[in-house]
Parts: sequence; C-alpha cells; structure tokens
Amino acid sequence: FSLLLTGAFVAWNVPAVQALMIPAALVGLGLAVWISFSKKIRPAAVMAYAVVQGIFIGTISSFFESQYEGIVMNAVIGTLTTAGAMFTAYSMGWIKVTARFTRVMTFALIGYAGFALVNIIVSLFTNAAGIYSTPFAWLAGLVGVGLAAFTLNLDFEDISQGAALGLPREYEWKAAFGLLVTMVWLYLEILRLLAIFNRD
Repeated sequence: FSLLLTGAFVAWNVPAVQALMIPAALVGLGLAVWISFSKKIRPAAVMAYAVVQGIFIGTISSFFESQYEGIVMNAVIGTLTTAGAMFTAYSMGWIKVTARFTRVMTFALIGYAGFALVNIIVSLFTNAAGIYSTPFAWLAGLVGVGLAAFTLNLDFEDISQGAALGLPREYEWKAAFGLLVTMVWLYLEILRLLAIFNRD
C-alpha cells in the first residue's frame, strides 16, 4: 500500500508521469495475471504491481478531480469506510465466508467480468460508455461497489486461513496482493459511482 500511494502521489503531482496511464494499466494487468497463476511467490512482482497501479490510480484520480472537485477525497473516505465496515462485519462473524458464500461470489464475479467485457465492446462501437451513459448507470455502479466490497471478505478469509494453517511467511505477499487488488477495484468503483451522481 505504501508503494501504491507513492506511485499515485508521483502521478498526481508530475504531469509527465500521467502519460504513462495506459502503459501502467497494461503492465499492471500483465503482472496481476503472472502473480495470480505463478506457482512461486514473487515479492518483486507484487511490489512492481503496486507501483504501476499507483501510477494508474494517481492519473485517473487527477482526471476525475479536474472534472469534479473534491471527488477523490470522498472516494478515498468511502473506500476506507466501506473496507472498515466489511472488516468489522467479518471479524464480528456477521458475514461468514462459507463454501456457499464463496460459490455465490465466484459466479457473481464471473458474471460481472462478462458484463464489463460486453460493456467495453459496446463502448468501442458506440463511442459512448455503454450502460454508464444511460439512466441505469448508478445501478450498475452500485452493483460494482457491492461486489468489490463483499470480495474483501474472501481476502480476509484467505489471510485468516493462511495464518491458521501456519503457511510460510512468504505467503503474506500473495495475501497482500489479493487485498491490494480488491482495494484498488473498490476505490475505482466508488470513484465511478460518485462521478455518476455528480454528473446527474
């Protein structure tokens, strides 16, 4: 998270770095796939992912802030508040990560990924934002925020089970990576939802 914030800070304050947003997004995606499917724990790759995602986050945040003043601070507060609420609910046992919960979340995430892909394709052909340019944009944004928020519980469970099983310390890197990915996703979904409300 420190590396993510460092990358974001640099991108936010150095306009020249903002030109790297698309390359940073593509490199981040490649690193995420590599880390996720690699049989080895790769701390250097996790750190590199955090930095390039920071550049992406800082750049896109700067863009949204130029459109809607104050939106980034509200998105940060919303992200931290939502994550805190999810952690409280998980630690208090209000949300139990059972096999059924995991299955439901898995199918929901696959469905959302399919929806996102279709929306991107539609956007490319219509030169618009797909469903996010319709009156139902807020509903799609709310679903994205909800899915990202509840995915945090899977990360919490992964960390908890890893500790309970006494996995080697190096597995902390993979757990941290999973949590970072979800937190970035949650922030972006909240940022988009706030932009939709400001736009309307």
